[in-house]
Amino acid sequence: MLSLRPIAADLADVAKNDLNEDPSQLESHLSVIRNWLKECKHFHGSLDDQILLAFLRGCKFSLEKVKEKLALFYWIRTTLPEVTQNRDPYDDHVLEVIRLGVGIPLPKTVNPTDPKIFVIRVAQFDLTKITFADVIKGGTLINDVLMRDDDQMVICGMILVIDLAGVTANHLFQFDFEFLKQVAVLYQDASPLRMQGIHILNPPPGMQTVVNMFNSLLSTKNKNKRIFVHGSNLESLHNHLAKHVLPKEYGGTLGPIQTFVEEWELKLKANRDYLLEMSDLRDTKTSAPQSPSVFSPTSKNTFFGLDGSFRRLELD
Repeated sequence: MLSLRPIAADLADVAKNDLNEDPSQLESHLSVIRNWLKECKHFHGSLDDQILLAFLRGCKFSLEKVKEKLALFYWIRTTLPEVTQNRDPYDDHVLEVIRLGVGIPLPKTVNPTDPKIFVIRVAQFDLTKITFADVIKGGTLINDVLMRDDDQMVICGMILVIDLAGVTANHLFQFDFEFLKQVAVLYQDASPLRMQGIHILNPPPGMQTVVNMFNSLLSTKNKNKRIFVHGSNLESLHNHLAKHVLPKEYGGTLGPIQTFVEEWELKLKANRDYLLEMSDLRDTKTSAPQSPSVFSPTSKNTFFGLDGSFRRLELD
């Protein structure tokens, strides 16, 4: 007997029409994936049916794609211990990162089948106290809860609002080339959550540098998504995202973003046991699974269109 959370009729229609979901086949599909995971003796730690269903939906019920994504999921979490380990939401340093609210999902959409909105405030951390790896760790905490609990985001995807206000060359100097590629795998190739669009706000003067860097990290599929650059023009953003689904910092009526930061702190604390269990997931094989596109041989001299050097960036 499956213990899966029921979904609303409108989400069920999207799952059927867009993701190839057939409720009569769920048990069969999950059984195939469960049995395959048992055969993969090098995977340590288990995933419940609700999470496996998120992977099925994220792969439009292609069992082979689910296996590929799960293999990456286990492997990348093993490869990035600085991101996936030591992330107790009651730990003082982890709490400090959570309370920064660098990445925060917003609770509302215009329609119940619209992609959910995820705001990323890139410069929302003190470079002398917090590392980029710390910020990514905070993001994985939130994503681990979303992929299990947020049916709308799993089924309908997400829209990213990336706010670059305050970004300086010092922020980018923290980015290590290999680490960036691994983070791209973590959030794209190894995640069941699908990106449906990207909106960039407040780009710094060296915008093309940032765009080159960002585009280089996108998977082939996500490069085909629509990317909008709005500058500091909130009216331009509102042409795509209604004011009543945005926080006041972005000209919306949803309330201050700090409200949602505090809500997510409580949510992460309430899910402490689950998040610690997710920290135990690992792949005991040392070799990587089939390489995603972002791992294809790419010269450091061309990755950012900058001869590979962050020190040449000119950002005010």
